[in-house]
Amino acid sequence: MAQSDAEKNWIRGTHLGVAITGEDIVLDGGVFRDCRFDACRLHYDGGMLPVLTGCHFNDCTWLFGGAAANTLTMLSALNQGGFDVIVERTLAAIRSGTIARPAPVEQASTPGRRRVIDLGFGQFPVPKVLRRSAARPTGGSGPGRHDKKGHDT
Repeated sequence: MAQSDAEKNWIRGTHLGVAITGEDIVLDGGVFRDCRFDACRLHYDGGMLPVLTGCHFNDCTWLFGGAAANTLTMLSALNQGGFDVIVERTLAAIRSGTIARPAPVEQASTPGRRRVIDLGFGQFPVPKVLRRSAARPTGGSGPGRHDKKGHDT
C-alpha cells in the first residue's frame, strides 16, 4: 500500500480490547482482538491476512485496494462474462471454509507433491516462497570465481 500523508495517521498494527470510532484502519498484517469498530473505514489491499478475533463492527465501510481489488474485479468480470457458475462455486467454497483450509498433512508432507487449494471445481497449487541465498563473496578462488578480466581463478 502506497502511503500518502493522510495514511500516516491510519490505525494499523496490534490492538487488544479497544473501541475505535470514525477512523481509517489498515487491516493488512494487523491483529485486532476483542475490538469494537464504529463507523470506521476498513482498508484491505491483499497483503498479509489480518487477525480479527472477537471483534464487533457497526456501520463500517470495507474498502479493497491493490491485489484484493484486483481479485474482486476478476470475479466480477468472470461473473459478467458468463462464468457465473465458477464465481458461485468459488463463493460456495469461501462460505464453507474450503479455501481457507490448508492441504491435508499427508499431502503436504509427501515428498515431491505440492500443496493445493481445492475450490470444488479444480485444484490449484499453493505458490512456493522462493528465498534467495546470501550473496556470494566476491574474493577467493575456486569454481565459478573470476578475476577482474573474467578469467577463471
